[in-house]
Amino acid sequence: MAKIAIGAGHGMHTPGKRSPAGEREWTFNNKVVSAAIKYLNRYANTTVIRMDDPTGDTDVPLTTRTNVANNADADILISYHHNANTGQWGSWTGTETYYYPGSSSGLALARAIHPSIVGAMGLRDRGIKSANFHMLRESIMPAILIEGGFMDSTIDIVKMRNNTTMDLTGKALADAIAAYLGLQPEGGGTTYTVKAGDSLWGIAQAHSMTVSKLQALNNLTDDIIYPGQVLVVSGVPSGSASFVEVITASLWVYNAPDWDAKYEIVHQGEVFTVNDELYVNGSKMYKLKSGLYITGNSNYVRYFSK
Repeated sequence: MAKIAIGAGHGMHTPGKRSPAGEREWTFNNKVVSAAIKYLNRYANTTVIRMDDPTGDTDVPLTTRTNVANNADADILISYHHNANTGQWGSWTGTETYYYPGSSSGLALARAIHPSIVGAMGLRDRGIKSANFHMLRESIMPAILIEGGFMDSTIDIVKMRNNTTMDLTGKALADAIAAYLGLQPEGGGTTYTVKAGDSLWGIAQAHSMTVSKLQALNNLTDDIIYPGQVLVVSGVPSGSASFVEVITASLWVYNAPDWDAKYEIVHQGEVFTVNDELYVNGSKMYKLKSGLYITGNSNYVRYFSK
């Protein structure tokens, strides 16, 4: 069982931890940490130990945080932050990761995680650095502190205000942790680490699947990927949703719960998220997440859930 200690830096009401517009650092930190926990829970044999207050109401003392991680015998510790320079808007920018001076295990963890955060945030790479921070010094396991971007940067704040970017950064963090610890997705399956120059289409072709199935396996809503990202390339989609996979050569989907409302043709191997099940003129239909409809006939689609 892998144990991961993770926490959003500071608290909602910690003095001074604000953007020039008054946004709270903890809020940005929490978006990434909460997303990371969500995606880590999709890996088997994984326990996540959250060190901060998930509500943000209390700024949990640093000693309490490291004690929680140490007492739980966590395998790694991640403290997630966002930076500030002068407290006034400026054009400085970038992502940096810290480890404790002289800690070879901390440096190894930083090297495993930092590129994925840089890739997901899409900001300047400020590098891996060492510092005598409490969270790094008092942890008995490999530990890093990440500064995702600058709250007082006119460049970085755009990324930080984008919930999709924060979610993708959390996923990048979770996937990099999984790769470092050798975790496997729930329900089995194998993974592939994205390399420079890869495309979603190319990866799908190499693993004999459609792009839509690859997206469903990894909860992707678009075709944006980045080096270091870990993709599941076999098995069934993670999470609690239900899915249908087209098993015939081609098939109509409909834009209304009406067998005459044909919309477009989909093809064998394509996978869709199911939101609801209904019957139209005595025959089963599935309402898809997209708002379209597809037959529930098992001769044409395979239904599965996790």
